[in-house]
Amino acid sequence: MLSAKKINDYRSVDIGALDKTALVDVSNITLDNSLPKDKRMARIVRATKNPYCFLYEDTAVKIEFADNAPALQDAIAGALVRQKSGL
Repeated sequence: MLSAKKINDYRSVDIGALDKTALVDVSNITLDNSLPKDKRMARIVRATKNPYCFLYEDTAVKIEFADNAPALQDAIAGALVRQKSGL
């Protein structure tokens, strides 16, 4: 399991200051949904080196989450409902 300090270290990286060639390209990484959540997370961390900063093809990506934001699944479901209703 990741420590709170390690997660904070991952989150606090300034992606603009990174050498893009040091980032891992995740475009070919596949997820094994048959594994338990903790094992999937461990595989992602091993594969990406930092799950908050990575490369997707030629684009550097940094993921950020608001502490008070809804769960990702709820946000996606809401977006799909709005799209379907034409909003």
